[in-house]
Amino acid sequence: MPLRNVSRYASLLACVVTLAGCGGSDTRPEATITGQVLLDGSPLTAGSIRFTSTKTGESAYANLDGSGRYEVTFPEADVGSEYDVTVGAAIEEELDATAIAENPPEKVRSRIPRKYSDRTTSGLKTTIATEGENQFDVELRSR
Repeated sequence: MPLRNVSRYASLLACVVTLAGCGGSDTRPEATITGQVLLDGSPLTAGSIRFTSTKTGESAYANLDGSGRYEVTFPEADVGSEYDVTVGAAIEEELDATAIAENPPEKVRSRIPRKYSDRTTSGLKTTIATEGENQFDVELRSR
C-alpha cells in the first residue's frame, strides 16, 4: 500500500511540474513602428515622433528624415496595448555640456503646432497590433 501512494504522489508531482511549464511567458516581443508624418498634406522634414505606452509609461522616439519618415523600435513592446503619440522638434543628443555652452544650438522656430508635442493634447494614439513590423502614418493640421 505505501508503494502505491508513493507512485500516486510521483505521478501527481509530474503533472504539476508539467502544467507549471505551460504557463504564459512574461517576456515582451520586439516591435517596430514605421511611417510618415505629414503637416497639411506635405512631409514634415524636421521633427521627432515619440510613442509612450499607456500600460507601462515606457517610451521610444525617432527623429524624422527629410521626407518625414521614421522608424521606432521597441525592444520590449506592449503588443495589443495603446500608445500615446507626440510629434515635436527634432531631438539633439549632445552629451558634452561644455560644447553646448561654448556653441549653443541655433534656435529654430518649429512649424509643428504646440498641441502635438503634449500627450494630453495631441489626440494621437495607436496600438501596436503585432510583434515585428507595424505601420502608423500621421497627418497633422496647422489650424
